[in-house]
Amino acid sequence: MLSIKQLSYALAVSKTLHFRKAADLCHVRQSTLSTGVSELERQLGIKIFERDNKKVLVTPLGREVLDKASNIMLQLEDMAHLDHSCGEPFCFPLSIGMIPTIAPYLLP
Repeated sequence: MLSIKQLSYALAVSKTLHFRKAADLCHVRQSTLSTGVSELERQLGIKIFERDNKKVLVTPLGREVLDKASNIMLQLEDMAHLDHSCGEPFCFPLSIGMIPTIAPYLLP
């Protein structure tokens, strides 16, 4: 399953066109970011980025994925502000599913 972290990592790489700078922007190690982007590419079955030792380029299909990812992130930001716009806090439970081995790293 795709994750918000993977999408944010890919968007950071597209913004900087550099894995180390993107890792700094996301406050993670380069290996963590690279693994997240590679896993995203594997799950989608496409290459988002063309990489070599000197540069990172966004593929045409990768550009489409990144445009959709950007829209998803904007919608998530809008959703986070819903409780403020209606004047009342959310009044329903929110369930988040994830595997137990990764939960301690992603949830407080």
